[in-house]
Amino acid sequence: MTSIKKGCQTNLGGRPQAIDPDKKTIKTVEGLGRIQATTRECAAVLGVSHQTFIATMQRHPELAEALERGREAGKTSLRRTQFRLAEKNASMAIFLGKNYLDQTDKQDITASVTQDVTVTDARSKLERLVNRETTASAKG
Repeated sequence: MTSIKKGCQTNLGGRPQAIDPDKKTIKTVEGLGRIQATTRECAAVLGVSHQTFIATMQRHPELAEALERGREAGKTSLRRTQFRLAEKNASMAIFLGKNYLDQTDKQDITASVTQDVTVTDARSKLERLVNRETTASAKG
């Protein structure tokens, strides 16, 4: 799947030290992008370290472009699948409505109040409490 760059010392074990972004590698990375693979996952599939994969994408923009192309194609495919599912699946239709049409569930909230409290009631109760404590402190 990966090929070691010419001129590099042969690797005696472990991961290859470089990626040659040939057609096969680019096709693999684009396919990984379609399933929304992370760069770490791409590196693991290619058998290199994450740092090596990132460095290779910086040196070879066509590799980064392949990953991005794949991701966009994957999102488009997923969206088409969701809309097909919404034709037969009410839950998917509701999900899409909430996410794309800003629809929300109607929530009826009812509450019963046992005692009406006004600001003046609360203030007078607080004043009585403070006066009671002040009177008790003065006597003691």
